[in-house]
Amino acid sequence: MDERVFLILANGNWNVPGDLARLHVLTDNAAFIVATDGALDHAIDCGIKVDLLIGDLDSLADPTHLEERFPGLEILRYPQDKDQTDLELAIDWAIQQSPASIVVYGATGGRIDHTMANLALLEKGLHSGIPMELVSGNESVRLIQGSLALETASVGDRVSLLPISLFCTVSTQGLQYGLSGDKLFRGQGRGISNVVVSTPASVVVESGVLAVVCAACGRDVATGDRE
Repeated sequence: MDERVFLILANGNWNVPGDLARLHVLTDNAAFIVATDGALDHAIDCGIKVDLLIGDLDSLADPTHLEERFPGLEILRYPQDKDQTDLELAIDWAIQQSPASIVVYGATGGRIDHTMANLALLEKGLHSGIPMELVSGNESVRLIQGSLALETASVGDRVSLLPISLFCTVSTQGLQYGLSGDKLFRGQGRGISNVVVSTPASVVVESGVLAVVCAACGRDVATGDRE
């Protein structure tokens, strides 16, 4: 367990290939686990002990007698008529606790508008100075300014670089299609589907905000073994 990592469980798609193995890794490494609304049902099904439930509780299969059914579970209830999503509330709460990092799991799939909004919430981590990562199956995404060491990447993994700002000036190390102060523009596909060819691999953003999407291709993220 890493006492610095907060794990937030969102109520999105929990059936992405590779999810079960990745989920065990995430829960084992988390010091504190937060579920947003209906994500508690998923957590119960997977045998995950949740420390905090947050949201308006309109997506739970059974929202009654939660305190009695789950002793020790802290609950922060909000009205359904609110301006923030349950995941945004959870991220804001987690940031206030000043963890070293935040991992968000289960925030993709289902409704496109929710997925897009959840990806945009990564900016909260960027602005607060707390590293935040969104995980789905064998894929993860982070927003960065400055440098990022791809510490868990292995040869053959896929890395996509997607500008969030109008353009980004980017340099890379260890990727098949190397960049050296190149400009990547939002709305163009140049940064899609690069591949790790040597480690350590890294990405440096000299200007702009960049989304870095990593995929463990053909590799079990729990063991590191190739399929």
